Amino acid sequence: MKVIAILVIFASLAAAVPLPDGLEPHIPVLERTEVRDEHGQYALSYLTANGIATAEQGALKQSNEGNVLVRQGSWAYLGPDNVKYIVNYVADENGYRATGSHLPEPPAS
Repeated sequence: MKVIAILVIFASLAAAVPLPDGLEPHIPVLERTEVRDEHGQYALSYLTANGIATAEQGALKQSNEGNVLVRQGSWAYLGPDNVKYIVNYVADENGYRATGSHLPEPPAS
């Protein structure tokens, strides 16, 4: 009985001690999918318990420089202001381009 009481006390103390700066608690992954094929195409996604989500698709594309992996997708998170932020992106032979209502517009070319 004393052993159980001591374990309960230690567990209570451990729960009350804050994490050191820079460390965050483990956030479980609620959903995860990943599909790949023999041609280099893929799709993946995941959702965590704290609301972080991502989805991405990729495929090889012929270009003047050979095969290029074209990736497009989005990621989202709940900000400290309780607003859901969503970023959509494309990454290809022209670089990484992200858009989101909270991101500044790039300068005109």
